Parts: sequence; structure tokens; C-alpha cells
Amino acid sequence: MMVAVLLHAGMLAAQVRINELKCTRTPRSDGQGPAGDWVELYNAGSQAVDLGGYILTMEGRTERLAQGLWIAPGGTKVLWCGSPADSTGRIALKLPRTGGSLLLVAPDGSTLLDLFTWREMPQGASMGRRLDGGRDWGFFAEPTPGAPNHDALSRLLQSPTIRQGGDGLELVAAPGAEVHYTTDGTPPDERSMTSTTPLRLPAGTVVYAQSFGQDAVPGPQTVFTTGLADSAWALTVAADDLLGPTGIADEAYGNHAREGRAWQRQAWVQQGGRVWPVGVAIAGSGSRGLPKRNFKLLVRDRFGGTGPVQLPDGTAWQTVLLRADATPHAFLRNTFMAEVARRSGGRVDVQPASAVPLYLNGWYHGLYRAMPAKGREWMERLNGGREVEVAKSTGRAPMPLQQLLGSPQGTLPADVGVQLLDTGSLVDLSCFDLWTGRADHDLNVRAWRPAQAGGKWRWVMYDMDQWAPPGDRTVQRMCSSTVPETPFLPQLLADQDWQQAFLARFAALCATTLSRRQATALADSLYARHRTAMQLDHVRWKGQMASPSPEECYGALLRHIAQRNDELFAQLSARTGRKRITVSVRVEPAGSGTVAVEDLPLGDANTEILSWAGVPLHLEARAANGMEFDGWRGVAGEQGRRVLVDPTGDLRLVAVFRPQGLSRKGRLQQGFE
Repeated sequence: MMVAVLLHAGMLAAQVRINELKCTRTPRSDGQGPAGDWVELYNAGSQAVDLGGYILTMEGRTERLAQGLWIAPGGTKVLWCGSPADSTGRIALKLPRTGGSLLLVAPDGSTLLDLFTWREMPQGASMGRRLDGGRDWGFFAEPTPGAPNHDALSRLLQSPTIRQGGDGLELVAAPGAEVHYTTDGTPPDERSMTSTTPLRLPAGTVVYAQSFGQDAVPGPQTVFTTGLADSAWALTVAADDLLGPTGIADEAYGNHAREGRAWQRQAWVQQGGRVWPVGVAIAGSGSRGLPKRNFKLLVRDRFGGTGPVQLPDGTAWQTVLLRADATPHAFLRNTFMAEVARRSGGRVDVQPASAVPLYLNGWYHGLYRAMPAKGREWMERLNGGREVEVAKSTGRAPMPLQQLLGSPQGTLPADVGVQLLDTGSLVDLSCFDLWTGRADHDLNVRAWRPAQAGGKWRWVMYDMDQWAPPGDRTVQRMCSSTVPETPFLPQLLADQDWQQAFLARFAALCATTLSRRQATALADSLYARHRTAMQLDHVRWKGQMASPSPEECYGALLRHIAQRNDELFAQLSARTGRKRITVSVRVEPAGSGTVAVEDLPLGDANTEILSWAGVPLHLEARAANGMEFDGWRGVAGEQGRRVLVDPTGDLRLVAVFRPQGLSRKGRLQQGFE
């Protein structure tokens, strides 16, 4: 394979040349210094050279070297990639593992001294001149930064193909190579086992495989867990990368609380028969100290990433979260609230998630939810792939509304809110936070807005697991905070316009998606769908951490649904001084249409909406197929399909529909009445 192209013979007369480079992280390393990306330059002349002013160019990015980088005659200088340029030899260029072209240009900015082109490289390998400064190029399984080049190889091997069929596990190597494998968790080498026939191995066996051949750099490792169901995922991480002094999940050393690039490790994630090399890190805040942890999967060049990880819903991402839902009731609560948000019109954004059984190093590790991470990649997808601004609420950095208010008791002018905020998104988030009463609402909120002119802040809802008891005095608790925090309930209730908008939306939610009938039906459906998986997870973690049974989780959810609305209506009445009222809505004839309140469809032909006096409600009559709206009874004035009612007491309304083409007297409209 051709890996370098010399444009003309004059390049070999250049005094300074590219001698060796490495563009991939060394496996199981921190990716810094020799273990990361670097370029080695060679001085073929008889005089020392100051590299100051020399230029390296890579895919349109240019790096002019700092003064004081001297290179002796016959000597080399290693430039470490990924850091701001300085006089010690660090440069800001990144070398792509998947291939590219690197140019070395003289200080005059126009004389091309050297050009090196390469294809995809395996982790830990480098490429360079077989002899320092020479014409021929090769590959190095053992890179030599700053040392003489030797033992160059001619070929790069690819990862073996692993196929699981009825006859067992088949390991297939490229022509001119053979596959060696291990099943004890150690990396294979040329002394490891090899097989030309399918392997019959117990389910849950973790197979490490690698291609080897003469005069060739071994191919990248791949890992396969046998016997997985099609719906299951497997995550494989070296044992001492999880536990021990350098293990990212080790509690004895406190490593489970560490963050940053230094606490990311090589891993492989498997779905069915497909395997991705990824990086893995421990994610989350409060759940980090629990035995069942969140894992963040990173598709990056430094981990041998070969493409985005695909989720069961068909989307694919460079960063994926495997959420453990390790706190009591978390799985059912998170799944329930995510579906409520979607059914309520999607005015707050929720990560799409799929329930998956996860196997860690061959052992069942519990029920997880696979989802895109709540970061810029997902939010830009929400914005059609365009740039976004992101704000986090961490207890330290204020959210956009907090910056505007400046204090918990501040008020937000309505015109400012309309200009800067997606008001529907803010109100819905506040309603959901109040309904759950979650205690960590000030920490678990993010907002984003399009970076384009006029972009408004929208809110993301996640980690909806820390609910308060149904009878919790949530309104008082959230309104008595001494520091600004989300969900901004005191500010919304302090302003007349915001208060009316919030109370109208809360009344609409409690009459529809959070009503006892609709919410119970949703809870029943989720429990029936996930009960078996929840039971397996309960058995896996029972005795190691608080792990309620599926029946306990389901029962707690039903109790919250049954009691919460009445409790909060009483609290909001006490806080605002508004009298509770009932708006009764009926459809005639039954089945001829529906009515929506605040754009949410009421589920029954006869519904009672609990609300408050002086809170306007938007109602809309929606005709069924073959029907048309005929008018309202109980509404004064104009009787359009959409009306705004502002009741001061209990109200009874009837939405009347008729077959299309008929007049109010039951005759054809085009005929004589």
C-alpha cells in the first residue's frame, strides 16, 4: 500500500523532512505525549536549524512553528499534537486516524519541503521513513519518537471479522493473515489460540481477537460477547480499566468521581453482531457512588472509532449515554415523564431513549436506557444540524432566566420573555417539575437556543427520578428558595401575565396527559411492557443498593397519580389567592368531535377541567371525520371554533357538531330552508 507521495525528487534535497508520525492513541493510555499524536522532523543537513517559521499544514489548518525549536544535524525533533503551540515543541494540529495529507512548508510560505499522505491507521502504530531521512516508508508497530527508525513493516492489517451462527463463532482474517484470540480478558498476541473452524463457546464468553501476519502491523483488536439476544447490548472494558488504581469505576481510590479525558478508557460496545470501538467514561452526578453506574460512550479517533453508535430507533450518535436509572423508581419515573412530555406536545425537549439489557464484560449488568447524550450533538440535531448555544444549571452557573432576574424574588417582564424565551417550553418544564416535586430541579436542567439571530431558549427535561411524596408542600418549598434556581416557579407566580399562563397550562395538563385516567393508562402500559426487564434488574441489584421491585415502583407511581393533582391545586390556590372552579365540557352528539384545552385534546366527550377563577382558558373544537363544528353553548359572543373563556365561577360548555353539508335545521345547506 502506498502511504507517502513525494512530489518531485527535489524534496529529498530538503534539509528538514517529515521522518515519522503517529495519529492514533496508544491503547490503554492517556493519549498524551508519545502515547498520543505527534510528528517527528529530521535534519538531513550538516548545520543546526531553528524550526521557527516552518509551517505544517493539515486539511486546511496551518501551524507555524515557534522560534527556538532547534534541530541538530542528523537529529530529530518531535512535535506533540493537540496543545497550543509553544517553544517546547507542542503544536495545535490534530492528525486524523482515518487518513489525510500533511505538508511541510519552508518559512517563506511557498516552498513545499515534504508531503506525507496516509490512510486509516490502527491504534498505537506509526508510519515513517525506514531509515532516518531516507526515501522509502513503512509502518512501525513500536513507534520511535526521537529515536532512530528501525524494524519498519510493509503492511497494515485490518480487524478480523467475527460472525456468530448456528455452528458457533467464526473468526475470519484478511488474506495473508490469521486470527489469534483469547477468552480470559487478556489482549491476544501471536502465541494466543487460533482456529480455522467455528468456536463453540458458552453464552457470555468474551472473545478478544486480532489479526497477525508476516511483515505486517497487527490489526486493531476487536471484542465479541457470545450468546447475546438481539435486543441486548454488551460493553467490554479491561478489568483494570474499571477497578484498581487506574480504574475509572473504583470506589476505594475515589476514581468513580473523576472526570475529564484522563478518566476515559478504551472499550467496545456490541449490538447483535456489530461491534464498535469506543471510549467509555463514568457519567452522572449523584448516582456515581452507586454500584450501578451510567456509562458515556465516545466515538473518537483516539479510541479507534469507526462510525457513530446506532440506537434501536435508527438514529446514530458520536456520544451515547447508557443511563443506569439506579436510584429507586428511576426507570419507570423517567420513562413515564418522557412520554408525558411527548404527549403534551413536545414543548420541552426529551432525549429519545430505548430500554436495553446491558452485559458488562460478559455478565448481565441490568436494565439501561440507551440515548444520545444531552449535549451539543443532540441539540444541534434538534436545530436541523445548525449551531446552538447551550446553558447549564449546575448550582454554580446561572440559567438564562436567572441572569435576567438576578434574584429569586425578581419578576420577568412579559415582553422580555417573549423576545428571549420559548415561553411554552419554560412553562411546561415548570409544570412538570412542580408535578413531580423533584428535589434536584436546580441541578438537572439545560437550555439551548439556535445561534441564529432571533433564537429563543428552549428547555431540556432529564433525570426526572427524584420525586417528592404526593403530599409534599412543593409550592412552598420551591417558592421559598434564597437563591435563583429552576424551575422559576416563584417568578412565574409573581407576575400576573406569567401566573395566568402557568395556571392555565397546569390546569390543561391535569385535565389531559396528567389526568388520573390518562396517566394511569400510561403507567399501566409502561409497566406491562417493561415488567420482566425491571424484574431481572431488581434481582441483579437487590442487596447491593436500594432496588424496589417492579410492583413497588408501579404502586408508587399510581399513588402519585391518584393524589398529586388535588394536592397541588390546593397549594396553588393558597399561594395565589385564586378560587378553584370547574369548567365542564361536553361534546354533542357523542363521538362527533373533540375539544382541546390549551392545545391538548380532552380524552372524553364529557370532561371536567379543574381551574381557577380569573384564569383564561383557550378551547378549540375539533370535528371528527365527516363532521363540522356547529357552535358553542354556554359561550357568549362570537362562536368560532377557537374561543377564550375567562370564568369567574363554575362554567358549563357544550361543543356542538353536525354532519358536513347540513344546516343547523338538518337540511342540506345548498337547499332551501
